[in-house]
Amino acid sequence: MNTGGGVYDITWDWPVFVSQLFGFAVILGALSKWVAPQVRTVMRKAQRTIEEQMTESADAATELAAAERAFAKAVAAAQVEVARIGHQARDDADRIVTELRDTAAAEVERVRREGLRNVALAHRQLEEELTHDLTTAVIDRAESIARDLLESPLARSSSIDRFLDELTARARATEDLSGLS
Repeated sequence: MNTGGGVYDITWDWPVFVSQLFGFAVILGALSKWVAPQVRTVMRKAQRTIEEQMTESADAATELAAAERAFAKAVAAAQVEVARIGHQARDDADRIVTELRDTAAAEVERVRREGLRNVALAHRQLEEELTHDLTTAVIDRAESIARDLLESPLARSSSIDRFLDELTARARATEDLSGLS
């Protein structure tokens, strides 16, 4: 039935529109009643997990600071010990023949270098162990969170939908920018 309104003759079918509107309202109601609470629960759980990880990270940082303080104390004690050994060796060397004095001074220097090397080695090993342990803990926790978040089909679907929405938005922005030039 063409009424002379042009190429397109658009009619509004009210019963179809009302039934589709009702169906949409039913879907929205079902989503808000059953799906949204579950999503909120999952999000709260994820937030709690992240807060726990932050607490664990702060604890690890505190432990690292304590280890560094202990290392500094050990270095100071080693330096005191090296100085004590040096003084004792010099006192002994003064009483020994000139030949033995040279030998004792060389031995003291070797002991000091060995002590400093051992302290440096212990520091390096402690840093490597702490770094490895912290890195392993963080990676394990992140992997666990990622698995928990993407374990359900709904979470995977939500991630895919969010990714597709971002791609669509970027494509539109690119089209808008190319249309401006």
